[in-house]
Amino acid sequence: MADLASRQSVRLIRTAGIVVGVALGAVLATVLIHDHTRRTESARSQGHALASGAQHLLIAQLHGLQRAMQGVAVDTQDIQRAAPGQSSELVARKLAGVVARRSGLSDLMLVDPDGHALTQGTPDPHLREWATTRPSDPTPMALGPLGKGPDGRWAMPVALPLASGGWVFARLDQSQFQEVVDHVDAGPHGATAIIDRFTLIVARAGSAADVIGQPASVLFEPHREGGDIGLSKLDDTERLVASNEPVTYPLGVGVGIAVRDYMGPWYNFLGVSVAVWVLYWLGFVFLYRRVTSADTAQRHHVAELTETTERWRQAQKLGHTGTWRADARRNRVVWDTQVEAMLGVAASEGIDDATFFRHIHPEDVERTKADFIYAWKSGETLNLDFRWLRPDGTQRWISTTGAIIEPDGEKAMTGTAVDATDRIETQRQLAEAEQRFRLMFERTPLPAWVFDTESLDFLEVNAAAVRNYGYSHAEFLRMAVIDIRPESEIAPLQQALATHDTATMMGRTWVHRRKDGSLIDVRIHTTVLEFNGHHARLVLAEDVTERTRAERDLAWRATHDMLTGLANTEALSDFLDRRFGTRRWYEVIYVHLRGLDLIADTYGLEAGRTVLQQVGRRFATLGTDFGMAAHRPSERFLLAVMHPDKRERAAAALTAAVSEPVLLDGTWHALDPEIGIATHPADGGSAEQIIAAAAMAAHFHGENQGLMRPFEPSMAERSIERLRMASRIRQGIEQNEFMLHFQPILDASTGQVEKLEALLRWPAADGTFVPPEEFIPLSEQTGLIVEIGRWVLDEAARCHVALARAGHGHLSIAVNVSAVQFQRTDVAADVHAVIERFALPRGALAIELTESSLMANRRSAMSAMRRLSAQGTHVSLDDFGTGFSSMAYLRDLPIDALKIDRVFVSDVYANERSASICRAIITLAHTLGMGVVAEGVENPAQQAWLMAAGCDFVQGFQLARPMAFDALLAYLHPAEPASTPVRPA
Repeated sequence: MADLASRQSVRLIRTAGIVVGVALGAVLATVLIHDHTRRTESARSQGHALASGAQHLLIAQLHGLQRAMQGVAVDTQDIQRAAPGQSSELVARKLAGVVARRSGLSDLMLVDPDGHALTQGTPDPHLREWATTRPSDPTPMALGPLGKGPDGRWAMPVALPLASGGWVFARLDQSQFQEVVDHVDAGPHGATAIIDRFTLIVARAGSAADVIGQPASVLFEPHREGGDIGLSKLDDTERLVASNEPVTYPLGVGVGIAVRDYMGPWYNFLGVSVAVWVLYWLGFVFLYRRVTSADTAQRHHVAELTETTERWRQAQKLGHTGTWRADARRNRVVWDTQVEAMLGVAASEGIDDATFFRHIHPEDVERTKADFIYAWKSGETLNLDFRWLRPDGTQRWISTTGAIIEPDGEKAMTGTAVDATDRIETQRQLAEAEQRFRLMFERTPLPAWVFDTESLDFLEVNAAAVRNYGYSHAEFLRMAVIDIRPESEIAPLQQALATHDTATMMGRTWVHRRKDGSLIDVRIHTTVLEFNGHHARLVLAEDVTERTRAERDLAWRATHDMLTGLANTEALSDFLDRRFGTRRWYEVIYVHLRGLDLIADTYGLEAGRTVLQQVGRRFATLGTDFGMAAHRPSERFLLAVMHPDKRERAAAALTAAVSEPVLLDGTWHALDPEIGIATHPADGGSAEQIIAAAAMAAHFHGENQGLMRPFEPSMAERSIERLRMASRIRQGIEQNEFMLHFQPILDASTGQVEKLEALLRWPAADGTFVPPEEFIPLSEQTGLIVEIGRWVLDEAARCHVALARAGHGHLSIAVNVSAVQFQRTDVAADVHAVIERFALPRGALAIELTESSLMANRRSAMSAMRRLSAQGTHVSLDDFGTGFSSMAYLRDLPIDALKIDRVFVSDVYANERSASICRAIITLAHTLGMGVVAEGVENPAQQAWLMAAGCDFVQGFQLARPMAFDALLAYLHPAEPASTPVRPA
């Protein structure tokens, strides 16, 4: 109720204060508005009065001028009638007299109807315009526009019409108008101005001469349309303007009363009113806050007292805490309901001490009695734990505190009691857990220790730590954890401990040092704990030295080539992308060392590995000097040049490295490099693109032998074209577009056809043939030559069957086999399968192979040739003399014939060197029991020389061009023509 009344009083004070403040504001606002209106109207009336007075002065002055000019007009007419001969002189005197008598008047003269001066003076050239077009004024005198006269002063032209035509003309100096406005008192900041009918300023009080003649709009710009209060552009002064309409003459007078002149006292009154109103509100707010503050404080104290009492009750309830009292005089112990709930005994009326001690555990009775008696006699605080036996048979631990009090002079003891069963049970379990921890700590096979997180000193270590690290237990306890770490590990450890970063501690591999100085890799498991009053950490250290060594080895193997020790291309690509991003410069040199695989095939895998290791060491040196080297098995190496200043030196060093032969079993073997270069970022955005571009440039190296070939965008286009051609070749195989042409091989002495060479042809859509050089090399590179080769064998077999039916079964058909076929397929098995399938006789098919086929895969080629020979298939060595033939091949391999390359045959009859070579080949072949075929016989002179030299067979356009099978049959003129055309089955 008291709180409600207090709140109502505060609300009443607040409401009354607000009402009074609003009423005071309304009264002040009404007075201010009324005073503002009164002052504005007073200023407006004053302005009109001043404007009217100034206009009367102006009219009086102009009336006087008009009478003077009318007098001149009358006198002039009288003089002209009375003394016509002397009229000019007399009129001039008259005019001069008038000018002398009237100040501010100049250029008084007579002007004819055309505006020309009849007397001395300078008339206004625009007189007729403004004098005849003036508004209908009640006065005959016309006023012209203000302008500067012949003397350079501002003046207003005036004209009075004569009865005879023409005018009396004069100029009235602007100073006459200025006198009128200067005598008008419009206040300290007021302004008075005269405006002519052309809305030009004739005069303005207090203004400089440069204002005269300006448009009247500069004097006043109203705040709102039609209003009489506005701002002057001349002096940025706000004025209330009052003006009178012209009555007699077309000149207006305007008076501006400055707002700050007539509203100054009002603004002072406004300031005082606002100050009074604000002071009222400040006083009210101050008083209201004092009242509310006092009320709030009172209610806060009441609430705080209530809350404290309630908290105490709740604390007792939640903490299972109760109060008790022991009265010695009455020999009774009483307690509250909380204690009653703990003990299970009601004691609101109290129980005697004998009953009390019967409920205490027998083992605790004597100790409890002794503590009670001691506290009672000494007056010290009682602190006691004992076991209480409840009536239901259960047992509870009770913790109690008590102190002596003497209310009313009677001695008693009062205190609190808490059910400590859970706490004591927890302590017991904690002690058991600590015992288990110590047992596990000592028996764990992993080194373990506890260290202080502030001093980093060891607090405890287990036997495994002593055993693994070599320090004794006592030595450990004199050390800190940083003492078993190398210098490089201390800062990371301190950082992790400072940030309490357990994840970092457990997520990385640490290096520890044993007493003997050896280093081991460890992974730790750690947690924080309290140990003997210290903030500590428990650490279990797992020795992972062997595992990390294996992981590092695996990581190295994943990014390096095992044979050369160089990085692989994936590692190089990742490194370049991480280090250089997408914009910084670097260069990749891609080297394809052709022939390395041939060395392995020829001399064995161990020899191939030795050569690769030699080359790898050279590239490792280049990588150290210029950037990074990599190996792409088995014949490709890469060098990444990291700085543009080193590119030329790197190119020179690499050229030297690949130009130097490799030594194998005492023999030097030259390297055959294809080198391509690509630059980042010009040739691609990622390292993968740069490596691909360099590889593409190396692939096109053959077009510029002996040079490093830089990447060109056109290479990509040509590669795409090659892919398209490869696709067309594959389509041609699937759609059976290929065909065979046959070129006869003739006996050199008899001219009879002895053999046929099967030549592959690919018809184009326009009826021509795709040149073999456009698709044969690409077929070899893509491996499609294997499928084409099998098709050629099948087709040649079919054609031989047809030849046999036509009576020419004695002619063998020679099929060309490439090195790729020897590498990727079993040629001997393919030939044997065809012979079996078509039931061909021995010698029906022959094989022609090049020296490169033998060099590319010596072992497989030798095996295939021996098997071919065993099954009756003759083997010829094509293009003999153009390669690097070994005499051992001719000695060891079952070769039946050598074919002399056309390059030696072309000028054999005229070039002694070519003739010597051909003669030597023929002699060598005959000596070894081989036949000789000369290719490219184009003219009779070549044929005659070869016949004379003992060449066995000849072949060429001079003798017979390659032809389709039907044309071949017609060419052969079979002895027994078939009744129907003979075609391959």
